[in-house]
Amino acid sequence: MSKKEITYGFYEAPFGKMVIGKTDQGLCWLGFMVQGYKGDGLSRMKGFYAKSSFIQDDEAIQVFAKEIIAKWEQGKEADIPLDLDGTPFQKSVWQALLNIPKGKTCAYQDIANDIGKPKAVRAVGSAVGENPVSLIVPCHRVLQKSGGLGNYGWGVDIKRNLLGREGANLTNQARRA
Repeated sequence: MSKKEITYGFYEAPFGKMVIGKTDQGLCWLGFMVQGYKGDGLSRMKGFYAKSSFIQDDEAIQVFAKEIIAKWEQGKEADIPLDLDGTPFQKSVWQALLNIPKGKTCAYQDIANDIGKPKAVRAVGSAVGENPVSLIVPCHRVLQKSGGLGNYGWGVDIKRNLLGREGANLTNQARRA
């Protein structure tokens, strides 16, 4: 990924402790401080942006985090300025994720169809998993075709909690409403 100067800090959200990174361009990382198979949010951010420099400023991030949470609660994630590194394919997937309304879910196949690559379901799944700004680029809204929660890099409990807070109906198969 490209070299950046990233200001980061921690924020205690109602659904878990987050680590947030931002550049002068916008939000570049949002992860959770849970121990997963890829490490916690801070180690994953530093790995994702291995060539970047990091400045911890919890105070600045508190203000930014409150804005992020407010926009998420209003379903206005697309209003948050983003500074995302990824391939053109990944960015097309992440853009499609931004189109999933709060409280709704869809399947990986839906995203593949949305980007005009209906046979690229596995590649879509990989791109969803590489999303550097969880919550805001709402990868948690993508479910298995059967409606199962599937994998989530920050743990299924956080995914279930986020979807519950958004009012998503998890009793039906994944589909756009």
